[in-house]
Amino acid sequence: MGIRITAAIGNAKLEVPGLSPQRISTESEARFPAAATWKGMDYQATGLGEKRLVIEARTAPHVFKGLDALGWLIRHHEASERVNYNRLGAAYACTVGGPVSIRALYYNETHLHPFDGVGRIVDVEIDLIVHRSVR
Repeated sequence: MGIRITAAIGNAKLEVPGLSPQRISTESEARFPAAATWKGMDYQATGLGEKRLVIEARTAPHVFKGLDALGWLIRHHEASERVNYNRLGAAYACTVGGPVSIRALYYNETHLHPFDGVGRIVDVEIDLIVHRSVR
């Protein structure tokens, strides 16, 4: 059994085993400003607002690799880089989620190892903003 990459954010590979995605949430909004009329409210569609992806991932760095992916996420975030987001689907079909930027990156370590101080479990939450093309 080989390593299966389930998603990639720039150079960070989310894979099993490794930094394994636990949950992927998507949020999108459409804009409808309203104006009061004699018969009620009139809504006008003015386009889409922002689209966000929130990915929760976990690794056990002493058993599986995963901190290398976290290192890439930190680098992309601190450089405010626009990177590609790809997600692997059924039959190895890839879905391109578009260019993204990491708006917020949360990671915490629990059960610190007594020798190297690295957490035995590392939880990561990646808040991505999807860049939409302007037409």
